[in-house]
Amino acid sequence: MLTDVSGKTKLVPILACPVDHVIAPGAYNPAFAARELDWFMVPMGVDPQDLVATLGQLAKVTNLQGVNLTIPHKAQAFTLCQWVTEEARVTRMVNTLRLEEGGNWSGTNTDGIGFTNALRAHGMLDLTRSVFIAGAGGAGTAIAFALAKAGVTTIDVVDMDPKRSTALLNSLQNNFPKILLGNRLEALARAGLAVNATPMGLHKGDRSPFDAAILRDDAVFFDIIAARDTELMSAAQARNLQVLGGRAMMDHQLAVQIEFWRGDYFDLKSQY
Repeated sequence: MLTDVSGKTKLVPILACPVDHVIAPGAYNPAFAARELDWFMVPMGVDPQDLVATLGQLAKVTNLQGVNLTIPHKAQAFTLCQWVTEEARVTRMVNTLRLEEGGNWSGTNTDGIGFTNALRAHGMLDLTRSVFIAGAGGAGTAIAFALAKAGVTTIDVVDMDPKRSTALLNSLQNNFPKILLGNRLEALARAGLAVNATPMGLHKGDRSPFDAAILRDDAVFFDIIAARDTELMSAAQARNLQVLGGRAMMDHQLAVQIEFWRGDYFDLKSQY
């Protein structure tokens, strides 16, 4: 890990609220060092009502390389971008910001590609099987779109806020007219892939979004929580199911984010 931080070091803040669960620097800083990038990631706790002001001040930091965003800033940050990638446009979420000339932000969303690439790397992506996603927030939205783009034909999404899951399903239907969609918890029992895309499990003692006992004996379970192995993961593992945690997703999106922050070519379009 980079320890020789100096005035030449480029900063990559990760903004979150709450911030105590953030473990990303433990993965990102060694990755920066391995690529001989004099960059350093630092967590910053930012209340949603202060996000606009915070990004305004960060835009004035002369050694800023880019910004990473997690719960709950992805949707609001999207509205602050002048240019976005297709992944950001369809999900209306960004988790990665780059400052362009003139002080405007460009943004992309790497949650979906990180998720699908992690599944592929572990041989767990089966496009013929149905998917159940708990959570229609920033990560759940990106994951649903990435799976639909990859070719999954049946997806059910359940969220504690029915309006949010309905909005996601309507957007998916508009972009993928032939896909079969639903929002029934009963779909969990037949899903080949079950996903926890909620914050439930960030802290010990959190209740789980569903009961692992409902999962099929041959189901794959992906919990996007990266800060810890959740109780739901343990329950699925106790049933000898194939299980992936959020660290795998983080590792696979990291490479794409580095390319974006480095200034590599991305197909950016103005959203105005």
